[in-house]
Amino acid sequence: MFALLTDPAVIASAMPLVHGYRVVDATHWNASVKPPFRFAPSLTIHFEVLERRPPTHAALHAHGAGADVLSTFDLSADGDTTTMRWQTHVQLQGMLSRFAGHGLDGVARHQAERTLDAIASALA
Repeated sequence: MFALLTDPAVIASAMPLVHGYRVVDATHWNASVKPPFRFAPSLTIHFEVLERRPPTHAALHAHGAGADVLSTFDLSADGDTTTMRWQTHVQLQGMLSRFAGHGLDGVARHQAERTLDAIASALA
């Protein structure tokens, strides 16, 4: 499960509107995102694995398109299952900063669920 938390293919598959990704090296990759607006240009989101301590901890940083996101994952064995503590800090800039506030919580929860679903699919 740990490896999936930092796998570009898994993370890109969980992100809405991603139409491709490119691995730069073992700790960096870029995702190309196409907003659903007629003349909107594709945007690039840059990812970096900041910390990787298998099998218990990882930290990721994503930035681009007006967002700066820091996520940490802490895993622990819990009998036959694994418990994950996931924490994400989001800072929005420019036009995206207008979306900050209470509505962002629901979007963040939905994205977390999509990512967990992508990990579950990869484990199956």
